[in-house]
Amino acid sequence: MIKPYKHNKNDPEPRNTRYVDKWDYKHVRMPCSPKNIKRDGTPRWPIICFELTKLQSLCEIKSVKAKDIQNAIERCTGRDWEIRCLEYLLDHIYSEDDKNHFLFTVLPNIIRLVLNVDNICGQPPPLLKIGSNQTVTMSQLQCASLLSCAFFCLFPRRQEQHGTEYERYQNPNFNTMFFGSRHGPSSTKLEKLRSLLHYFTRITELMPVGVLSFSRYCLPENGIPDWNKSKNTMCKLHLTKNKSIEDMHGFIQVDFANEYIGGGVMDNGCVQEEIRFIIYPEMLISLLLCEVMADRECISFIGCERFSSYKGYSTTYEWNGTYNDTTSRDNWGRRLCHVVAIDAIRFSDPREQWKEKWCRRELLKAYAGFRVSDMEKHILNGNIVGIATGNWGCGAFRGDKQLKALIQLMAASQAERPLIYCTRSDSNFLNKFGLLYDCLTRNNVEVNDLFKYLIEYSNGVRDKDLFDHILLKVPVIQ
Repeated sequence: MIKPYKHNKNDPEPRNTRYVDKWDYKHVRMPCSPKNIKRDGTPRWPIICFELTKLQSLCEIKSVKAKDIQNAIERCTGRDWEIRCLEYLLDHIYSEDDKNHFLFTVLPNIIRLVLNVDNICGQPPPLLKIGSNQTVTMSQLQCASLLSCAFFCLFPRRQEQHGTEYERYQNPNFNTMFFGSRHGPSSTKLEKLRSLLHYFTRITELMPVGVLSFSRYCLPENGIPDWNKSKNTMCKLHLTKNKSIEDMHGFIQVDFANEYIGGGVMDNGCVQEEIRFIIYPEMLISLLLCEVMADRECISFIGCERFSSYKGYSTTYEWNGTYNDTTSRDNWGRRLCHVVAIDAIRFSDPREQWKEKWCRRELLKAYAGFRVSDMEKHILNGNIVGIATGNWGCGAFRGDKQLKALIQLMAASQAERPLIYCTRSDSNFLNKFGLLYDCLTRNNVEVNDLFKYLIEYSNGVRDKDLFDHILLKVPVIQ
């Protein structure tokens, strides 16, 4: 969406200086498209411009209220909405000064970014569809403009997902984020929305000048490893506790993803993936672009900026003030922050995960995210970047920690990447993992050996834990 460019202090220029419309199943259907019409054939964009300009006027005379935002969204979209969460945040959580700053300063800037989306973006971004190997690169300004459209729920056809062209996509619009029950919005959703509004506050104060890349990778059939025959030995492993994956600068950081990218970020979800998207709001663009992930696929983000600090997790999540991201940039202007999203299986019955077909599936998914591309090998001259991960697919997805750790160790070893394993404070687990790793490396255990031990364990009685089972097996190959 931008011209090829080397980073400097000027904004990256859009590829097209005048908006070039594309209204098809390969591209995002933009609110500003002339083909975005009501059922009676009336174009929506002039209505959107009129209603948002009217709302902007209320901001200028300092008489705007939350109800006016709701009215504008309803008139722009032709639908009934409620925004209890936004209303409650403004009226009961914000100080009077913060509320006025949002309504009189930040909101008009969000409106300006919407009204200029055609000039800012120049074209609709392409969709990242199943089976594709494709990258969308945009400026942070273009991202801000698209997120501003999502704030006003303007992306057409994204609410009615079942039985439509978007049934395998997330809804990027903010309507579910704004929604609150009659008993009041949850504290978690309020804190998430507070974090997102902080992003809009920050870009109002100073629009960041940089570049973002969103990629989808599909592992080809002929790239699937034969785990029974792999002669790779164990990769380097570093175990750490009380550190978050997002603190592992200089490494590829794993997003414990939902197959629908972002998971419940726009609703009540607030675990690893959702928190990541909330404190790095530019990652929300993937909800607009990405179709559901298949088994051999991953989604990658390069350049996203962190805007918020936080404390807590899940129901205890709280916005904890601003975060000034000082991560350096590459020659394209992208922050040196690389995140890869891989989705584990959610097991309603945890016993199912031990079946060989599911072990193979999780190995395949982890390897799809960890593998080293030919381009990376060329760019880095063989200096391969490590993977920062943790208890992927555990917690709400009910995965076994030892199984998921072993699967990720095997995938990283096959990809020949170092692995950095982060946990919150599980010293017992880390100690056992460390003992197992020392045994594996000391005895030159190969990936094929580890795979055989895993399948033997999964098909057996499982009267001891996985790590203990392997420790008993390793001396056989000494």
